[in-house]
Amino acid sequence: MDARREVLVLGIGNLLWADEGFGVRAVEALNQAFRFPDGVELMDGGTLGLSLLPYVETSRRVLVSTRSTSGWRRAAQGPARCRGAGLGRAQDESAPNGFNDVLALAQLHGAAPEQIVAIGVQPLTLG
Repeated sequence: MDARREVLVLGIGNLLWADEGFGVRAVEALNQAFRFPDGVELMDGGTLGLSLLPYVETSRRVLVSTRSTSGWRRAAQGPARCRGAGLGRAQDESAPNGFNDVLALAQLHGAAPEQIVAIGVQPLTLG
């Protein structure tokens, strides 16, 4: 029996760093505006970093809401989107909370989610 949750909607970022709190605020707004079916968990991942590993490893699909980094594909100044294996490569050393490390460890453990999508915004300031 597979005990993995179906979908993890994960907001990451630091609320104390100007626009970097986008992911956390996005998950808060989704939680207030919608009811989600069983199997879908919304989580404020804040600045938990590697502590997010067990949540990622026990999810079939992960939607990450965060700030975007310079390597992500941009859609006409709107939100950036990155999928799957490209997510870890696209993030640079300033990736929020080491999430690229979480994805790499999940892969090494053979427990990476089947699908990962990240949606982010490029902040005007980070200070």
